[in-house]
Amino acid sequence: MKRFYQNITILILLIWILACAGAPQPVQEHDVTEQSKVGSEISSGVDPGDAIQRMGEFLENGQQKIDQGAISEGISQLVAVLAEKSKLSSTSPEVEEFAFRAETELAKLGAALEIEAGTEWLDDDKNQISASSLDGGTDKGLNPSVMLTLNFGGGKALVSGAPIFFEFTKGTGLLTRFVNTNDYGQATCTIAGLENNNQENIIRASLIYRVKGYSYTFKGLEKDFVYLPPARKATILVMEKAENYIAADPVILDAVFNQMKEVAFDFSHYNGVLLGDDFMKVFGGEVQAIKKMGLEKAVSYLVMVLNDGYYVKQVEMGGKKYNIFKSQTTATTRIIRVSDGTILYSGTVQGVGGQGGDTQKAVLDGFRRAADSMAAKIEKDLKEIMKALNGGD
Repeated sequence: MKRFYQNITILILLIWILACAGAPQPVQEHDVTEQSKVGSEISSGVDPGDAIQRMGEFLENGQQKIDQGAISEGISQLVAVLAEKSKLSSTSPEVEEFAFRAETELAKLGAALEIEAGTEWLDDDKNQISASSLDGGTDKGLNPSVMLTLNFGGGKALVSGAPIFFEFTKGTGLLTRFVNTNDYGQATCTIAGLENNNQENIIRASLIYRVKGYSYTFKGLEKDFVYLPPARKATILVMEKAENYIAADPVILDAVFNQMKEVAFDFSHYNGVLLGDDFMKVFGGEVQAIKKMGLEKAVSYLVMVLNDGYYVKQVEMGGKKYNIFKSQTTATTRIIRVSDGTILYSGTVQGVGGQGGDTQKAVLDGFRRAADSMAAKIEKDLKEIMKALNGGD
């Protein structure tokens, strides 16, 4: 019997041991918390304690730099505070406090900072001007330029070493995107070229700090620079002649005028007949002859059209004359710059044949055929014309 109770005791003991082995183990709360903290640090790659320490140092350094007059360096330190916060997967009251203080300081600075256009962009009344898109990217062109200052009390301080970001808000081209202000608070962007000189281009300058992969833009601190295409106001002059005959209503006028609409000219008309002998001088780009015309000041171009019926003859075969007349006409269109007489474009169609039952009809048929050929010529040359008007770019 004693052996029986011993066996029973041993069996119960074995069952208890097996039951304990299969039961779930208790989990300690502090272990879970520590694991969570470690996982958070791994996901963000930043130790919160170290980040808080750095934020405090950046904030203190930023305030000191600003008090010492090193404005841009101080701003960089303040932005670094926000950069540290952005790397954390979660924040704490201490992190939020440092970030709030940095943002408050940056907001105060933003209200005191001022970005102005360089003096070369101002007229005599201190109003900002527009530049010519034709000159953009050339030695004659204006480059976007700003002055950055900090207002304090009754004066201004120049801000050096500040990063100014330049970008196209309208149009496209090549330019220097980031330029730091120099010792005089000035930053000038270099334009390598505008993609389309025949349209309005706008380049904006902004104050943007990029620290530790974090970007901070000062809202409202922007300056736009506008590049406008030149006014395309032009005067069109037409002469249609054959020997001693000069047409009062040239048929080539509409043909050329309708094609030139693609160039977006703002046309005014001038009767070429009124120039008399000076027509050919103006046609050749003679500046004095152009000045004698007394054109409006806003007129930048002359579109000169000459439809010259230089040959007309009755058809004769085997000594017999027929009531058929043949003509030949040469038409030329030129675009001349008023300021210096430069011939920007010259297109010609030569020896266009015409015929009719009499001299007048043959000449008129030659004029019409030459007008059609001239219209086709201009349509074909439109790209060349636009290139010439855009400065050859």
